[in-house]
Amino acid sequence: MKPTPTQKLYWADAYRRTFTAQVLKCESGERPGVVLNRTLFYPTGGGQPHDTGRLGSARVIDVRQIDDVIVHYLDREPEPTPELCGTIDWPRRWDHMQQHSGQHLLSAAFVELLDRPTIGFHLGEETVTIDLPGPMPSQEEVDRVLDFVQAVIAEDRPVVSYQVDAEEAAALPLRKAPTVSDLVRVVEIEDLDWSACGGTHVRSTGAIGSLVITRLERRGSNVRVHFLCGGRSHADHRRRLQVTQALCDLLTTGVSELPASVAKLQEERSTLQRTLRQARSELLALQAVQMLSSATTVGGVRIVRHILDGDDPQALNQLLRALTDGGRCVALLAWSGERPRWLVGRSADVAVDLTALQQVVRSVDGIKGGGRGDLLQGGAADLAAIETLLSRLEEQVRRLLAENPA
Repeated sequence: MKPTPTQKLYWADAYRRTFTAQVLKCESGERPGVVLNRTLFYPTGGGQPHDTGRLGSARVIDVRQIDDVIVHYLDREPEPTPELCGTIDWPRRWDHMQQHSGQHLLSAAFVELLDRPTIGFHLGEETVTIDLPGPMPSQEEVDRVLDFVQAVIAEDRPVVSYQVDAEEAAALPLRKAPTVSDLVRVVEIEDLDWSACGGTHVRSTGAIGSLVITRLERRGSNVRVHFLCGGRSHADHRRRLQVTQALCDLLTTGVSELPASVAKLQEERSTLQRTLRQARSELLALQAVQMLSSATTVGGVRIVRHILDGDDPQALNQLLRALTDGGRCVALLAWSGERPRWLVGRSADVAVDLTALQQVVRSVDGIKGGGRGDLLQGGAADLAAIETLLSRLEEQVRRLLAENPA
């Protein structure tokens, strides 16, 4: 026998908050569920999350529609009673109504002004998104869309919903073809948008409150538009004002001068970074001279062994170049940072194949790496492994140089 379809009270009145319904079925277990003859609880679907609230003393934590039946999943077993009183979480419902109606308005605006249809919609806990095909819209186009949206909100146009059959639906300028073949529920923004939709909506565009686009991003060949409506928009505006004021206080500047102040800081930072890099390079060159002057020599080749500290692992490569560019040098170097690194390099005029050191590298626990004839490099588990490696490598390099003088 086919289950009785659940009557959707939220379609008749999305503003209603409480109801009483007959219990048709209870599902026990780890995830208790209840089927009622009618409900105010919206099930997840169409990009909109489910309602929450209470049925009797139990909390409704999830709502799903299976065919024509809506199942309410609870945090505990429901009372054994033929009827249950339900109360929806109104702040959550109101938020979803503002966001979903705002989405219809925003999508209609993109079609009306830019001929850009919506191909995806998601209403999340913190942000709402629609996906548009094609290139990134310009700032001028985004501003036109937002001006249009705010004007329609200010006009407080009626938002109504009704059901039509397939023939009547075909005569309407629906923004997207419906996915059902029998009765179609249409949500209409007066003289602007007609959409097949089963969600909950405000009664007029003024109730959307406000709409702000917070971000645009590329998603493959599409554009994802992040936006907020109503209470979310107001909260976002407050946060941005607080951040802006904090930045103005830190930089001792006004809001209109803030971009220029930040640009100046970025330029100063870039200049300081260039100066610091130059100073580090000069310091490394001086250190290289000192290391070479005090290095031991085997067969006319200087051997330098050194462990660098500091916060710049790239200094290791700079030091290697400073040591080997002058010729007749083998450098065994390491960096003792959070993720220790090591490398062994030689001057071009040193006739030693460093791949002969691979066996030494493999013999030390906690050491990884490899390379070619003029350079070996890798990482280490800790500084102790580095010290053991460099000691063994130096011993082997001395042997190779003694056997094959440069």
